[in-house]
Amino acid sequence: MPVVVIPYESVLQLRLVTGTDPETSAPIISTKSFNKVKNSAVEQDIFDVANQLVSLQNYGLDEIRLRQTSQLTS
Repeated sequence: MPVVVIPYESVLQLRLVTGTDPETSAPIISTKSFNKVKNSAVEQDIFDVANQLVSLQNYGLDEIRLRQTSQLTS
């Protein structure tokens, strides 16, 4: 039987550099999450919106993540 993928949810995460650890000089990362991203949204559109959201932040961008959860069934 072929596998059927049922999307549950997508979450856009912006990982922002909010400072530097004084002891290790490692960046301090904070995450802002945006829930309920439409499953039908195109990745390029999500990326473009993420960059617009980053421009509204006070901190620099470390990484953009898209977490997608799905159920596999037959």
